[in-house]
Amino acid sequence: MSHITAFVLGGVPAVNMNVRHRIDFSVGDAVFYINLPKSGGGSRSILLVRDIEMDRARKLARADQIGCAADYVPHGGLSGDRDTALAQAGAECLRQNGIKRVSTDNSLPMIFVYHLRDAGIEIDYDPNLAVLDRRTKSDKELEYLREAQSVTEEAMEFACRTICRATYDEKGVLHDGDTILTSELMRQRITSFLIAKNCSNHNDSIVVTVPHVADCHHHGSGPLYTGLPVIVDIFPRMNATGYWGDCTRTAVNGEPSSQVLKIHEAVVKAKEAAIHSLRVGTTGNAVHQATVASITGSGYLMGLPPKGAGDDFISMRHGTGHGIGLDVHEPILLSDGGGEILNNEVFTVEPGLYSAKFGGVRVEDMVAVSAAGAINFNRLPDHLDWR
Repeated sequence: MSHITAFVLGGVPAVNMNVRHRIDFSVGDAVFYINLPKSGGGSRSILLVRDIEMDRARKLARADQIGCAADYVPHGGLSGDRDTALAQAGAECLRQNGIKRVSTDNSLPMIFVYHLRDAGIEIDYDPNLAVLDRRTKSDKELEYLREAQSVTEEAMEFACRTICRATYDEKGVLHDGDTILTSELMRQRITSFLIAKNCSNHNDSIVVTVPHVADCHHHGSGPLYTGLPVIVDIFPRMNATGYWGDCTRTAVNGEPSSQVLKIHEAVVKAKEAAIHSLRVGTTGNAVHQATVASITGSGYLMGLPPKGAGDDFISMRHGTGHGIGLDVHEPILLSDGGGEILNNEVFTVEPGLYSAKFGGVRVEDMVAVSAAGAINFNRLPDHLDWR
């Protein structure tokens, strides 16, 4: 078996965050990145981009050499299709550098795989490539995430106050002036708020209450009511940096039931237990087990409702959290089987309890893990009354 002598990444940096993170450059056309070893040690990198992007890439991209497809024309010439030509040129660049075997990540598009193999280059999959370096955040990335969470909290405070300060009619339906407050309307208002802050809300927000709240990622539908908890989950992307915020709070207009108060107390307690357990060297599994111990210690269950369970069944139905950065969901998970936690990783911590009858409560913070301990990026309280 020949020795692996290079690694490659490919795709559109605007959507492939492994590529974007590696080159620290975003563009809407496909690129091909090659990392070659130097004979005396170390490495050098070549980035192939569309010809009209070369000048910008030379100024901004993190690569030792910038080129385009026309710089590496194979014997049979280049295709008239732009992406095919880039893949052909990438294979030719590797051939000219004497590379017969490469490793790559889980995101390399099939068009590159095909043309590398067609050129006789063997490809190995490395599950950790472009993952480990994204998990450990730089100081700049930590600041980007803190900024994203700050804007997310502004939107959260706006949304929760709107819900809690609303009036209601004889049926308990919430109104903002003459307008009925629905899940759909609140999501529209959250999106408008975020656009004004130069954020994108690609995946929409979650504003959900009974009965849809029992489906943890239901975005919500229909009117909101006084006395019932409303879960608000907001996860925008900062346009300037590409980094995400992610925050959840629960709001109740009027007086919550005693059952909801108990659920809320258990969820906040579980969040605190999880954050307390977050430290370098422990595991995502251990953090999740701290959540499980807290939830069950408060008298609640874990897992999906069993067959035949009634609407009054209450449980936590998901893991404790996930990594976050250039994607809103990144490795590792704070869940069963979650691996070792590294210095300067950033996670969401988001326990929740759900019932189709009583409603649900979820509270979510963004937390960085450092040698000094857990650093919570959230400043908002986690109460139910936002008046």
